[in-house]
Amino acid sequence: MRKQCSAFWKEIKESARGFAAFAGGHKGVIIVLVLALLFVYGAQIFYYSVSIDGEAALISEREILKSWLTIDRYGLLITKTLFGLDRFVPFVSNFLMVLALGFSAFFFDFCVNEWAGSSKRYRLFYYIFPVAYITAPCLAEQFYFSLQSFEVAWAMLLCIFSVYCFSRRLFRKNSILWTVPGFICMIWAFATYQSFVGVFIAVALVSFLLVYQNGGITVPKKNFWLFCGLKYIAVFVIGFAAYMLIGRLIRENFNLVSAYLDNQMVWKTEGASAALHYILGDAARIYAGFMPTFFSRLFTPVMLLCTLLLIVRGRRMKRGGFLIYLAACALLMVSPLFLSVYSGSHQPLRGQLTYVFVFAFFLAGLTTVTRKALSAVCCLIGAVVSLYHGQTVTQLFHTAYVTYNQDRDLAAAVYNRVSQVGADAGMEKYTVVFVGTHSPVFTEDALLGEMIGKSFFEWDSASYYGSTGRIIAFCDPLGYEMEIPDEAQAAYAQEQAASMPTWPATGSVQASDGIIIVKLSE
Repeated sequence: MRKQCSAFWKEIKESARGFAAFAGGHKGVIIVLVLALLFVYGAQIFYYSVSIDGEAALISEREILKSWLTIDRYGLLITKTLFGLDRFVPFVSNFLMVLALGFSAFFFDFCVNEWAGSSKRYRLFYYIFPVAYITAPCLAEQFYFSLQSFEVAWAMLLCIFSVYCFSRRLFRKNSILWTVPGFICMIWAFATYQSFVGVFIAVALVSFLLVYQNGGITVPKKNFWLFCGLKYIAVFVIGFAAYMLIGRLIRENFNLVSAYLDNQMVWKTEGASAALHYILGDAARIYAGFMPTFFSRLFTPVMLLCTLLLIVRGRRMKRGGFLIYLAACALLMVSPLFLSVYSGSHQPLRGQLTYVFVFAFFLAGLTTVTRKALSAVCCLIGAVVSLYHGQTVTQLFHTAYVTYNQDRDLAAAVYNRVSQVGADAGMEKYTVVFVGTHSPVFTEDALLGEMIGKSFFEWDSASYYGSTGRIIAFCDPLGYEMEIPDEAQAAYAQEQAASMPTWPATGSVQASDGIIIVKLSE
């Protein structure tokens, strides 16, 4: 065991030196990546705003952490504890997110360099992949949730590093101890956000495809590639089972109950017909670009061209296991649908992390063609697409900023009226019920998302007291103290509001039977 540890330590130092050499030789990539990060995510760092769920963390982050344990996201708790993020500060979370996101993109470049055997054909790939990856519009929806933005970006790095560790053992026959950090990082990533299950599979497939093309990798056995594929499957099954088991033990130990994960399994809750409907809907968005703001219509042609390039290169290697290689290509193409197929449910934009990774890989992969002129054209296309996507992300973040400011101004105006009405009624504490909703006002060309552009004054409107809980939680950190009503008070307010005018008309805020009613809309 001592010899194994010594050998493992030498391999770690060798890997660290390799990364340092790669970073030193690709300073231009780092400069471009840093500029792209500032351009795309500068608004998130320097514009102060609070997103949905962020208001709850500002009041009591402990309750948020507990709720994550009920849905098997204990990795979020580990990351927050490890980095001392016990108090939510949007600037800190967003700043760390940018660092982790940029490093994960660059580290994947390093992994590609190792898997491909330092092939010179990837010189432009190293520029396009990180930029295409960080500018994906779907990430705007994910990182809009600044409460977990750093944790998710960190988990992406964990996911890539996990595959890197396993690849050292599988393809280089390095120490078996590489599997220890591999499993730890894999489980940690899965337990941060379930979408990383698909990302792990996609990164593992990429590693297999690139190593297969690497002529410097010796093939000691006839069925080497088959066994590598089976070992990857075994690693994934063990890691996923361990993640599920740990989550179950945590829930049972702390007596935590949540129907959230069960409700995500549409195969069970709604049946096969509904599940197929959701899967086909996700397929239409991804492969046909039915939602072009977030899903590029270039995805399918870029995917087909890059896959054809991969197949041609794999065939030229004249190695055994080519059918396994073809299967890996096919799986990579459908990998953005893995979670949709597994759960049978529609995946939200913020959960499309596999699509983000795969599209960036395919787009950058086109730059690896051998003809320099064609490679330069593909690089230019990748840069233009990334710039367009980057502008989309900045516009989405601007929409989020405008939404927050409108919510803050509305909260001030409403509370001013509430305090006046409450004082006139002789009330010391204000139990408030908000009836109806209020949406932000945007310009005609404003970009909206599934979550971005939604107001606290219209969120969770289906609950028994409408958006009241969200609104009061949003107002609390602003210094506007109000009490949440019980179910009977909410029902009474609904009846009384029927004859009231809507905000901001006189009489839209009234005191009645010990509560204050604010009618936002019919």
